[in-house]
Amino acid sequence: MSMPRRPSHQSAFTLIEVMIVIALVAIVVALAGPSFRDYILMQRLRSVHSQLVTDLNFSRSEAISRGVTVQLRVQTAADMTCYIIYSRNDAAATNPCDCTAAAGSRCPSTSTEIKTVQAPASDSVAFWQAATESAFLTLSARTGGTDAPPGSESLTAPEFHVETRLADASRRLQAGVGSTGRVQVCSPSGTVAGLPSC
Repeated sequence: MSMPRRPSHQSAFTLIEVMIVIALVAIVVALAGPSFRDYILMQRLRSVHSQLVTDLNFSRSEAISRGVTVQLRVQTAADMTCYIIYSRNDAAATNPCDCTAAAGSRCPSTSTEIKTVQAPASDSVAFWQAATESAFLTLSARTGGTDAPPGSESLTAPEFHVETRLADASRRLQAGVGSTGRVQVCSPSGTVAGLPSC
């Protein structure tokens, strides 16, 4: 004699339950999306600025170790901003290297390219210099400190400042190089928390 089968109970989600879960996930994504994008942009800004500070220190050590004048130049093009580090084979030469030019043709024969960094506009991070700033950072082969640029009539070198900023300039980080060649970092108008304001 066979036993009667028990009815099986299967648990499943109803269509309404699935739709409610999808709606909740969509709301969470909509709320978290902008802040996550902002977080990514801030990390990119900090990373690019950190590389700039490292390269400024690298420029100073290259001037001393190579025994030549080293310059850093910041430029802006339609689709990018960039900077180039190069050594001067002739300290009196005035024609600079160009980081917007194609690789292999960035420097004249009086200079040697050391490093070029380009920030495409699509990355939403840019390098920026005020029009009142010196166009070049010139570092002395003897001291590693700032020097007056070739062709300049000034006997003293001005401080050199360059900013790394988001495309909308809402948040900015500044690297300043003084007469000793040391780099100081600050945030103009306190736009980035955790750094001194400048």
